[in-house]
Amino acid sequence: MTAKDALNLVKEDVEKVEQFLKDDIKTSVHLINEVILYLLSSGGKRLRPVFLALSARMCGYKGENIPAMSAVIEYIHTATLLHDDIIDGAKYRRKCPTANSLYGNDVAVLCGDFLYSRSYITLTEYGAKQVQMILSSAALTMSEGEVIQLLKTGDINLTFDDYIQIITRKTAVLFSAACEIGGRLAEVSEDKIKALKNFGYYLGLGFQMTDDILDYMGNPEITGKKNGTDLFEGKLTLPVIKTLEKTNDSEKNIIAEIFKKKERNDDDLKVLKDIMIKYDIEKISEKTADEYINKSLNSLNVFEDNDYRKALIALALAMVGRIA
Repeated sequence: MTAKDALNLVKEDVEKVEQFLKDDIKTSVHLINEVILYLLSSGGKRLRPVFLALSARMCGYKGENIPAMSAVIEYIHTATLLHDDIIDGAKYRRKCPTANSLYGNDVAVLCGDFLYSRSYITLTEYGAKQVQMILSSAALTMSEGEVIQLLKTGDINLTFDDYIQIITRKTAVLFSAACEIGGRLAEVSEDKIKALKNFGYYLGLGFQMTDDILDYMGNPEITGKKNGTDLFEGKLTLPVIKTLEKTNDSEKNIIAEIFKKKERNDDDLKVLKDIMIKYDIEKISEKTADEYINKSLNSLNVFEDNDYRKALIALALAMVGRIA
């Protein structure tokens, strides 16, 4: 099964999510409507709703609550991106101007707050208490991740465990919540719930690692963003951590000096990439990401083989550039 085939399996569910988002988010404040509509139409792939829908359908769910729960996840995710872009001073996301660059930081942060508030209302209206706890906890954990990452900016002593702690909170927790909610909607056994949580968790880690690798080694025409964004923002990610594990003292000092700077530039990126290429860091980092994706796929072994399970596997592999 291809990734396109996988997406087609839940095409109707995702279309309902899109319609729910447009209907649910409306407010009497015109500017909020304008900003939110811009964000929702700016090329998001709706990955988390897709994984929620596939998880639910794999478990036999026949109900109609996928759009509402997916919308809550998209609100939380989009609010996080809004606040991220403000903190980073980002001008573009997915090849489109960011909300903060178009409307200013004040409007962007308030629209992020609006999305969080909207998520709680929708969650209370449609979500069972258990689901409310899952998503509220996820939103809280993601906020913690933002603060931890901020505290660790430019910290050359960041360990792999520190990195996992950050990307768990920033990325993996919401993928895990999406997959778990799919199982909760279908009311499957706790061992299957645990399997779905683990699937989403390891998937989120592998996905973020792949994204961090592409930030240094990807083709900007494909990724939609300039190489070195994480470096320019002072974020130490997987490729840098793996590089520091391989380098000699002289090279470590060079990297340390780069991250000590208040601002980094393309020359710094070239120096760092040359060191990465010397030690084949792209391959080493990809191997690490693959290990987490394999853990993700192994989590699905408790489920009977069906098209939805095949779709989850195909999409997970596609997200890290592998073929099912």
